[in-house]
Amino acid sequence: MGSPADEAPREPGSIGTWFGLVATLLVGGGVLVLCAAGIGVRSALFAFELHFVAMAVAVLLDKLIAPELRGPRFDVRAGEVRIFELLGVRVFQRFLNAIGWNRLLRDPRVFDGTRATLASYERATRHGENAHAWIFVVMLAPIGAALLRGWWDAALWIGSMSVLFHAYPVMLQRTMRVRLRELLARERR
Repeated sequence: MGSPADEAPREPGSIGTWFGLVATLLVGGGVLVLCAAGIGVRSALFAFELHFVAMAVAVLLDKLIAPELRGPRFDVRAGEVRIFELLGVRVFQRFLNAIGWNRLLRDPRVFDGTRATLASYERATRHGENAHAWIFVVMLAPIGAALLRGWWDAALWIGSMSVLFHAYPVMLQRTMRVRLRELLARERR
């Protein structure tokens, strides 16, 4: 399955986005330092804050760089969704719906429930997947550092949150993209 050919390119971010990135790095970094000093880097709260700051930075970087995100990496292979389902991606999806997370993040400019916005929704799944995948990889560094120091609790907190906050969202984005691409292909016929 290829990416939609009629996809509009994204424009790189504005000066406001640059300001947001710098502010996020300063405020988020400051909160991480205060959190580490107050409760320590081996706590669940520190791990949560680390992931929260990383996600905010990833979203802003995505807006600044505006990558096209095309290519075979974003094609979902046959049987992949079945593996994700066995790993519980549908349960994760229902959980996000139950707590209102998807409703909170829904942007009607990206998807308003009509066929007209299917292509932008498909594109958004690639951007979400890309951000979560990179954060998952980046989080291997603090996990490795914690393991080297023998901080098993810190490695467990950061690692388990990496799976919940990043691995499952990657699986969900890929699962959604299969259906979206089917709908887009049907619409082109």
